[in-house]
Amino acid sequence: MTTLPRSQRAALIVCGGESRRMGQSKPHLPFGQETMLERVVRIVSPTVEEVVLLTSKVQELPQLPYDCVELPDRVVQQGPAAAIYEGLKYVTGWSEAAIVLGCDLPLVTQPAIEYLFAQLATHDAVMPRHEGLPQPLAAVYANRVMDTFEKVLSTGNQRLLACIEPLETCWIDARELTGVDPNLGLLKNVNTPDAYRQALQIAGLKHPLEDETPNRE
Repeated sequence: MTTLPRSQRAALIVCGGESRRMGQSKPHLPFGQETMLERVVRIVSPTVEEVVLLTSKVQELPQLPYDCVELPDRVVQQGPAAAIYEGLKYVTGWSEAAIVLGCDLPLVTQPAIEYLFAQLATHDAVMPRHEGLPQPLAAVYANRVMDTFEKVLSTGNQRLLACIEPLETCWIDARELTGVDPNLGLLKNVNTPDAYRQALQIAGLKHPLEDETPNRE
């Protein structure tokens, strides 16, 4: 199946969440020798021409050893839909599509990203559906969908699901991904301390806050 060349692809990494359930900044979470954001950027960078970090209006990200563009929210707490719209608007002019990922997907893989891009064809978006729920922060969007986003947002509706509802979407069942992403890392958001611990275990990494040698009395 044909797919867009790397020169026509962007990545939009959503970093601006409040991390309430995690209790600390997710982009800064240690993940091996990297932060979680650094790991996501490292994995996605070879698959796209440019990585854009969608941040909150007042947010300090960890330093990254990669060339990335930071694009802060235009207004405080504008939400992911508006952030994605601004990101697509920023890369329009040279890109045809963008992979949108949360910064809390440290187990994402390049084969999974390539698989999503390969399914785009004439669709507006390619999006996994997991346990019956759409995964809009683990999806590929054609740049033209920013017009739909703009129309919905202009009505005052800031909900991301309202923006994707009108799109012609290629839905990907989780079972389809197992061939290229056996751990389904694309669908494993790290939103809680338990999810963080599980992701580290899957990656074969030690938890930075847990003593690896239990006390013996």
